[in-house]
Amino acid sequence: MRSQKSRNPRTIGDYHLAAPSKSGEKLLVIQPLPGIGDTIWHLPHLKALSNATPSKKITLLTKSRSLAKQLLSETTFIKEVLYLSPDKEHHFGILGPFNLGKFLAPFKFDRVWILHNSARYSIACWWAGIPNRIGFGIGWQDAFLTSAHTLSKNDKKLNAIEKSTRLLQLNNITIHDDKPTLNFSEAILKSAAQNLPKGKALSIALAIGSSEPRKQWGTENFIKLIEELNNKLNPNIVLVGGKEDAEMARSISLHFSNPIWIKTLINYPILEAAAVTKFCHVCIGNDTGILNVAAAAGTQAFGIFCGSKPLNPDPLITPIEDNERNRGKLQTTVTPEMILEVLSASGFVK
Repeated sequence: MRSQKSRNPRTIGDYHLAAPSKSGEKLLVIQPLPGIGDTIWHLPHLKALSNATPSKKITLLTKSRSLAKQLLSETTFIKEVLYLSPDKEHHFGILGPFNLGKFLAPFKFDRVWILHNSARYSIACWWAGIPNRIGFGIGWQDAFLTSAHTLSKNDKKLNAIEKSTRLLQLNNITIHDDKPTLNFSEAILKSAAQNLPKGKALSIALAIGSSEPRKQWGTENFIKLIEELNNKLNPNIVLVGGKEDAEMARSISLHFSNPIWIKTLINYPILEAAAVTKFCHVCIGNDTGILNVAAAAGTQAFGIFCGSKPLNPDPLITPIEDNERNRGKLQTTVTPEMILEVLSASGFVK
């Protein structure tokens, strides 16, 4: 592996300059982590990279599970979103890097930033003929990069967001605003406003979905929480989730005899669901994409971390955590009373 010093001809103090951007440069950013939350977490990095190119726009390559085409459709610095093939298909396996390279070659990108550890993406970009290739430089990925600087051994211990932040820092790309923010058209906002329950002054979104069983707080807990919220605040409730959460939403609503003050927003287009949470005063829910989306829409969010640790540094997300010994188990110690206490401390419950 080449030494870092031999690859760092242009430096300012401890930081290193990538080759200057050219007018009309076509910039690709690869961020293949699959979650909706992963896309939200990396928005500040994507915006900073777009600001560093003359066109102020980037093309994003990611996985379809991220729903990035929908989620970022109103984001002005995203020129286009490209999707990788499903796992274990065309872009993966032994021939995956070369198939991906053939897919990327016609776009004639001038530069790529790879916000991931895998060598697959650096090999693919080399095969596609992208001349400037910047990435973490972990393992074999390093051999196919041209970047002035890669992560150190100590940096390799960082989480995914921290690695991306560090890579930009080392290449003198400044993140001016580290708060993830989503953009909405007037049409989407108008449609979202019509999806709110009517008749009560306060609206609370509940993000009831989860990507893994260990992150699911459970139907009974959400029912108890709604009962507590009714006693204290008497709010409208909006249940937000994917198609796999439809039965849970039905059970919750049926427990309260399907009242008009409970709205079920299940399997809605992701940006429309995000816009609805923007009109809510609070979002409470599992460690899931919608929780991150709500915060990026500008809504104060309270996350129930019963099976995972908080990673998103968004100041609008307040984590409510299970104790360390119980984390990851299906029987959580997070209670509705704990959530009410946190809401009270934040000024939402008197």
